[in-house]
Amino acid sequence: MPLVLQFVPLKTALPLKALRAYRQDANWPTDTKLPSNPIGKIVWVSVETNRKQIAIARLELAPPEFCMVSELIVNSKYRSQGVGRWFVQRIEQYCHSLGIRRLVLRPTNGSEKFYASLSFQKDPFVPEMLKKEINPMLPKMFMPIGNT
Repeated sequence: MPLVLQFVPLKTALPLKALRAYRQDANWPTDTKLPSNPIGKIVWVSVETNRKQIAIARLELAPPEFCMVSELIVNSKYRSQGVGRWFVQRIEQYCHSLGIRRLVLRPTNGSEKFYASLSFQKDPFVPEMLKKEINPMLPKMFMPIGNT
């Protein structure tokens, strides 16, 4: 039975305890601090299935130029089921709805192939980063922040 997924922008920051649990599940260092001088507005987003959070990401929104994606982690029980691909596509649609033109991220070891399959490319100006231009013809599926 396929998963029924829901994209959820969180109203508050992800609690540090939850972030550490996701990082531990992904075998990432749990003591790493998040950047304290963001360039744009920070929004945490998640994927839920059956009211259970199964993936998270931290978005640093700097419209209209870019969104820096970090802390994108899918719970290990849900990996290799298309959740990560679905999540990145919804992040792209969400950012497009805000008028953002590009996603940027720093891949973790071993994730380069996954992001390449989603059309991310090395940034020629910042080689350790990947970027993806958001297709301007992408349907807008989310309301901009601040609208009801």
